[in-house]
Amino acid sequence: MRLVLVDAANCLYRAFFALPPLRTSDGFPTNALHGFAQMLRKVVREERPTAMAVVFDAPGRGFRHALFPDYKGTREAQPEDLTSQFPLARELVLASGIPLLEVPGFEADDVIASLVAHAPPGTA
Repeated sequence: MRLVLVDAANCLYRAFFALPPLRTSDGFPTNALHGFAQMLRKVVREERPTAMAVVFDAPGRGFRHALFPDYKGTREAQPEDLTSQFPLARELVLASGIPLLEVPGFEADDVIASLVAHAPPGTA
């Protein structure tokens, strides 16, 4: 079994900052979406997974905020041009037929770590 789990926020951030500002004719930012779509296509083409999911951070505060009230407190706010692309990234994943996972109270990396820890032996 070839399992691929994608951290959506990580890929969208990377694409947003790696690509030049791309916009639709009405000014909507698309650079993160474009890069994200390219990453997903490349993973499917090159890795040929037998199982795959794209994992998004659940909205709201997670369990770490309860443990550490200042969790991520020193981070700069996410750029609005990036934030606005997340809903369309979810639509893109759903339209592609790739399962989308989002677990309330948990970030994507926590969900991915749990899935990997419970994957069958020999899963690549």
